[in-house]
Amino acid sequence: MSHTRGLVSSAQALRQIFIVPGRISRPGILPNTLRNGIQIRSFQQAHRLFLREYRPPVQGPPKNEAITARFIQLANEEGNLDPPTRLEEVLESFDHNDYFLMQVQPAQGGQLPVCKIFNKKEVRATEKAKAKASRATKVSLKSIELNWAIDAHDLSHRLKQLTTFLDKGRRVEVILTSKRHKRKATVDEIKHVMQRVLDTVREAGAIQTKAMEGEPGKQVTFTVQKDN
Repeated sequence: MSHTRGLVSSAQALRQIFIVPGRISRPGILPNTLRNGIQIRSFQQAHRLFLREYRPPVQGPPKNEAITARFIQLANEEGNLDPPTRLEEVLESFDHNDYFLMQVQPAQGGQLPVCKIFNKKEVRATEKAKAKASRATKVSLKSIELNWAIDAHDLSHRLKQLTTFLDKGRRVEVILTSKRHKRKATVDEIKHVMQRVLDTVREAGAIQTKAMEGEPGKQVTFTVQKDN
């Protein structure tokens, strides 16, 4: 596999300006009653506090008695659907201490909702394994920050660190930025630093796993990893 896949030239990078979309906040739900004796000012303060603390409830597929359909179709171990069955009969057929029923497909058209019985221990084990893998992924991410006006010695040192992290199989977030209260880099310095970084990534056999964002001379970030 080519080691140049996923990389951009310094000229292309210098022309790119990425705009990070702003987050859209959603208002909470205001209480619709006002107790007697509460002044308007206190009421408004209570509303502001409510808006800051409000968090929408976490929703997921309905389970057990939360399933509203009277009849369901049960997905069996072979992945096939059993004949339509009353929800009450299904709920009475297993031990709720060890198992639970979850709706995996809502009713649509003329088809009944599809449900499946899950083993609680197996589900917890799966969730635990996913959480462990997620933590391992976060830990493996390293960060290298370079100033556009970095001197030659420091640049070489940082690029050696970058190569070491990549050789160890780590994902590396590269941050190219300007330091406050430091001199501003020239256009030639910006081009030189960008080219050195891209050359180092290519020579290490790495590719971009997260696209380059930002504006050269200001701040540019991207994530790279070995192309296995």
